[in-house]
Amino acid sequence: MERGWTIDEKQHAGSEHLDSGEVSRVDEKMPFDPSGEIDVLREFGLSHEDTVVDFGTGTGVSPLAVARHCDRVVAVDVSEPMLELVDERIDAKDVENVETVHDGFLSYDHRGDPASFAVSKDALHHLPDFWKVEALKNVGNTLEAGGIFRLRDFVFSFDPDDSVHDIEAWLEEKKRTTEFTDEALYVHFREEYSTYGFVLEAMLERVGFDILESTYDGEFYAEYVCEWPGHS
Repeated sequence: MERGWTIDEKQHAGSEHLDSGEVSRVDEKMPFDPSGEIDVLREFGLSHEDTVVDFGTGTGVSPLAVARHCDRVVAVDVSEPMLELVDERIDAKDVENVETVHDGFLSYDHRGDPASFAVSKDALHHLPDFWKVEALKNVGNTLEAGGIFRLRDFVFSFDPDDSVHDIEAWLEEKKRTTEFTDEALYVHFREEYSTYGFVLEAMLERVGFDILESTYDGEFYAEYVCEWPGHS
């Protein structure tokens, strides 16, 4: 249901995710091997009867990989150029159990049986904190009772007193080791909405998730496995 006061997720997607030229370079700039993520999902019970919903699917690397291990994959993204690329890859690989949906965390309306798994990588940080909570509520309501949410994202675990020092050190390292321009790196802090791990964990728990695993990597990234008990 659309409301006049609801955020427009497309406006927060990041201009590089809405530009076809930039989208074509995403995998080159940020290569990702999904095999480790498949192992995590299988560890938590992924089977060939399950439905997986991928929020912020990007170029479709994850849904195309997980499709071999489950019954249905729903690839959700607010970027039409991203989904066009995913559709091309679905057709090229002749994959029949992956469907794309042009929606965001907030607007996605799950159809069919509840999902057993939801996943999201590097997408939630595009939403301000109030809307993160609303997004996590919708992720939970997409899942069956006992469903698993695998979340990976840019999350801060440095001490708040060290924020300036640690951010500037991180920026200098990324300037040396990645293909991102200085401006693209600055935008993440200036215009996007990564938050502290203690804040995100509180959000997850407040909306009803049980955090089964949390891993913090290098003070700027986190991975979670959460269970949705369902509402009584």
